[in-house]
Amino acid sequence: SNDNSHFVKQAIAKVKILLFRQPKTGLYLLMVGTVMFWISAFLPVEIQFAFLLFYFASFTGFLYVYYTPYFKYKLLVLSLFAGFILMNAFSSGMFTVVAYMGLTLFSFFFLGRKTRLWKKILWFFTGVFLLIILQLVKPAFRQITWKGNYTSSKAELFANMFGNQVTNFNWKSTDAFFPVYVRTNQGFNVALVMRRIPAIKPHDNGNRLFVTLVSSFVPRFLWADKPEAGGRFNMEYYTGYIIKGWSTNIGPLGEAYGSFGVTGGILFMVLLGGFIRWAYGLVFKFGRNTPLLILWIPVLFYQVTYSAESDTLQIMNSLIKSALFIYILYKLIPSIFMPVKRSSRIKQVNHLPQAAWSSDK
Repeated sequence: SNDNSHFVKQAIAKVKILLFRQPKTGLYLLMVGTVMFWISAFLPVEIQFAFLLFYFASFTGFLYVYYTPYFKYKLLVLSLFAGFILMNAFSSGMFTVVAYMGLTLFSFFFLGRKTRLWKKILWFFTGVFLLIILQLVKPAFRQITWKGNYTSSKAELFANMFGNQVTNFNWKSTDAFFPVYVRTNQGFNVALVMRRIPAIKPHDNGNRLFVTLVSSFVPRFLWADKPEAGGRFNMEYYTGYIIKGWSTNIGPLGEAYGSFGVTGGILFMVLLGGFIRWAYGLVFKFGRNTPLLILWIPVLFYQVTYSAESDTLQIMNSLIKSALFIYILYKLIPSIFMPVKRSSRIKQVNHLPQAAWSSDK
């Protein structure tokens, strides 16, 4: 396995050495990604995702800065970027990036750290509690900021609402958990598929999924009406329900059953999971020659982390387009990745300062 503990530790050590030589690369990625985020809001939807990929690359820049030894004002730079992400979440009322990109980043922060089991359990339950509170606050917060013409500080409003939920939380109240239940009960949507198929509509033997797979390889500006992720089409096609003004989806599991039934659906899920694992393994395989590629995992797999509530299109679309984006960057600006030549690996390890191996200051 390319992603075993020993290999990852070696790769991170090489990452620190490479970043020691080019310490400003991460800062450049942060700056470009932030600018591209603002530009993308004014672009047509057909090309918007391409610019958002630069924004996602800023999270890789975050990791570049984090692992760069002796980076001046490291804490300040990372704090400013984190503040930018939070302020954008408050402004838009969308916390997907905070929750799921946070998961991918935190997995890097704990690499090489020995943490006691009780601390891991404490972190886990603290995270679950905070996500529950977030889910309770989010609908009311959006109602005020989206439809109430709210003009004051949204960050202050969110902080007050969040604090009120924490201090007044009632574990015995069924109302407290109902919004969380609705948000996380993906099985309900799958059950809607099973009610409709095959009793009302027959299994389509993968016709819809085939179109999904093909559309993953074609840019939207070449196929303007290609399928979209988000659930509107899937809910109507697989469950018969038309949704407006809100978003939900049947997930890959619902697509698998709706397309192939039980046995074929299980096989499809195995193949889909195998594809994701294969793609993940490729990152570490190529990471032997290009260690910095490992820090691009957030760009590649950010949208895959929450695809269980989305659909197969999101998995394929995000993985293929993100991989193509990284490949083009690698070809145009290879200095961002600083590939290691096989013949020079030992020389680099022996001649660079020892501090580059271990210091994160």
